Amino acid sequence: MLKGDSVLLRDLELSDLDFLLHIENNKENWLFGSEERYFSKEELVSYINNSRSSLVKDKQYRFVIECYNKSIGFIDLFNYNLNTAEVGVIIDTSYRKKGYASEALNLLINYSFNIIRLDSLKCSVSIDNKISIRLFEKYGFKLTYSENKINYYILENNL
Repeated sequence: MLKGDSVLLRDLELSDLDFLLHIENNKENWLFGSEERYFSKEELVSYINNSRSSLVKDKQYRFVIECYNKSIGFIDLFNYNLNTAEVGVIIDTSYRKKGYASEALNLLINYSFNIIRLDSLKCSVSIDNKISIRLFEKYGFKLTYSENKINYYILENNL
């Protein structure tokens, strides 16, 4: 569990099933992720039950972003290898533009560089997603290249 001033990053739990269904099966969110399909309850229950495996084993880990005891989004580490991982963040529509994604990303960067000792974090963002571009650039992610309307960024651990 990672705790900030307003948000908490915690493990995914079965009690998050309805919220996970809401986020994953919202077609508007498909613009931001790699999956563009509906998930059944059974698929997501299985996903939750297997979500507590380690980042090293599964090459991914999803944190629930919680604010005042309410699930408001997810922040993920994925495509992990020994030195780097990719980051993805999604906040439920009604909680956007309130600084929660920023605080969650800051917590995840500190965790990634200071606890699990990654050398770098990467992300990919649609060139049309100006809000996410500003978020990642705020924390020092540098544009490495653009391809097929996607910007690719990296943040190096300079410790």
